[in-house]
Amino acid sequence: MSVIIPKLRVSPQTPLLMHRRRTVFPIRKRSPSTTSWPTVLVLRHSASLGGMGRAAEFFTPVVESCCRVVAVVSLSADRTGSMKFRATWSAGAAATVAAVVRCARVLTAMSPSAIYLPISQWGLPLLRDAIITMLARAFRCTPVMHLHGSQLPARLRSNAFLRKALGGSHWLVLSEDVAEDIRASGCRFASVHVVRNPAPTGAASPRPSDSSGRLRVGWLGSMHRSKGFDILCDAVAGLKRTGALVEFSVAGIRSDVPPHHMSCVDEDLGVLAPDEVHSFWSGVDVFVLPARWAEGLPFVLLEGLQVGCAVAATRSPGSAELFSRGCVEQIDSTVESVTDFLTLCMADIDGVRHRQQKAWRELRPLYDPDTVRDAFSRIWRDTNF
Repeated sequence: MSVIIPKLRVSPQTPLLMHRRRTVFPIRKRSPSTTSWPTVLVLRHSASLGGMGRAAEFFTPVVESCCRVVAVVSLSADRTGSMKFRATWSAGAAATVAAVVRCARVLTAMSPSAIYLPISQWGLPLLRDAIITMLARAFRCTPVMHLHGSQLPARLRSNAFLRKALGGSHWLVLSEDVAEDIRASGCRFASVHVVRNPAPTGAASPRPSDSSGRLRVGWLGSMHRSKGFDILCDAVAGLKRTGALVEFSVAGIRSDVPPHHMSCVDEDLGVLAPDEVHSFWSGVDVFVLPARWAEGLPFVLLEGLQVGCAVAATRSPGSAELFSRGCVEQIDSTVESVTDFLTLCMADIDGVRHRQQKAWRELRPLYDPDTVRDAFSRIWRDTNF
C-alpha cells in the first residue's frame, strides 16, 4: 500500500520549522540607508609637536566623528622638562616600544578594519611606523597612511624594505605633486588621495606699517638649520649692517642655533601657547622660510597668508600649489636670495602683499577647514576597507 505524503506549502506567513532542535533564523537584509563605518585604530602625535601635532588636533576628531574608533595611541615621546624639538634617544626608543606593543594588543583584542597612521619620514619613527603597518596587515587590518611631508617618496624609491613594508596602503597626501611622487615611487598602493592642511581661522590682521618705514620680519617655529633659520638671521644681520630699518621677532623652540645668530634678534618670545600665536602675527609684515629640506605644507605659511603677510619660502612638492598660483614667493635657501626678497619688501611691501593676497583669495576655498573636513570624511565613507 502506498502512502501519499502531502506537500507542505510555505507562504510568507508560515512560521519557520524546528529541525533536529535547531532553530533557523531569517537573515535580515541591511537597509540601503544604513551606513557601515569602519572600525579604526587611530595613531596620533602630541598637540605640542609642531605641524604633526596641529594636524592631529584637526584630523583625529574628524576620524572619531565618522568612524568607530577602538583606541587612540600616542606616537610622541615624553619631552617633559625639555625645550628641545627632538626628544632624547632613550625617550624616543621607549615611546617606540610602547606604541608598537599597544598597537599589537589593540589589533589582537579589537580586530579593527583599518589603522590611521600619520607616517613619519625618517629614522627610528619611520622604522616604528613600518613595523606597525606590517603588524596591521598581519591582522588583516587596512593601513591608511597620512603623509604630512614631501620627503618619503624619495626614500621609498631607494629602499626596497620600505616599499615592501608599506605596500598596499591607502595614502593621504598634501598635494597632487606628492601624489604623483607616491605613484612613481615603485611602492604598491591601494589608493592615493589629496588632503590639504586646513588654513587656520580667527587670525588677526597685521597692524599698519610703522610710520618710520621699519620692516617687521618674523619667525615662528623650530629654530633649526634644516629650516634655514640661520640663513634668515644672516640676511637680517646683513641688512642691519647697511643701516636698513629691520625689526626681527622670533618665537619657537631653539634647536641647533649658535648664540651669534641670535644677536640680530630684537625680540625673542620663546615658545608660544596656541592662543598666543595670533598676537604674534599682528606684529609681523614678512615671513620667510628658507628651508634646506623639502617641507610639506607648513601651517605657518597658511597662517602668514591668512593674516596678509608677505610670504616667501623654498619650493617643495607639498606646497607646490601655493607657489604655482603665486601665493608664496619662491626663494632659494641662500642668504643672497633671502636678502633680495627682504629688499623687495622694503621697497614695495604693499605691492607684494596685494599680489599674493589676490592669488590667495582665489585658492583659499580649497583650504577652508570645512572643505578639508568634508573631503577627509568622504574618503572614510567611500573607501572599502
